[in-house]
Amino acid sequence: MTYPDFCVSASINQYFIPVQINVDEQQELVERFRVVWTPNINILDSDGNIFYHVEGWLPPSDYSAMLMTAHAHYFLHHKSFQKAQELFQTVWDKYPGSEYAPEALYYLGVTRYKVSHKGEQLIDGWRTLQRFHPESTWAIRSSVL
Repeated sequence: MTYPDFCVSASINQYFIPVQINVDEQQELVERFRVVWTPNINILDSDGNIFYHVEGWLPPSDYSAMLMTAHAHYFLHHKSFQKAQELFQTVWDKYPGSEYAPEALYYLGVTRYKVSHKGEQLIDGWRTLQRFHPESTWAIRSSVL
């Protein structure tokens, strides 16, 4: 249901190199990625380092939001803050009801601050997060305001 979805497959094919393993046959990879449940999605950089991980099934809309969030994290980890900001903004714009929207808002505030070096950019982003997703763990993390 999820992978045949056009948006999901287009995102995967455009930005990622998908690899599927058989957990019954490839124990070395199961141990390396500490697989306890499937689906087990690990987003790796070109050096094989995990920079985003998700376990369990997601519906297509959440899967698309997750892929975009993971892609944004790639740029964040590589200090391409403007590109990360654009992608976190797109997650918020396209998937405001997704379970990934609060995370995107949290890091949207972070990347806006990283680009501008102005504290109000962080504060504005986190206030938006607290207003629209007050019960999320991301709102709790931003409650230091």
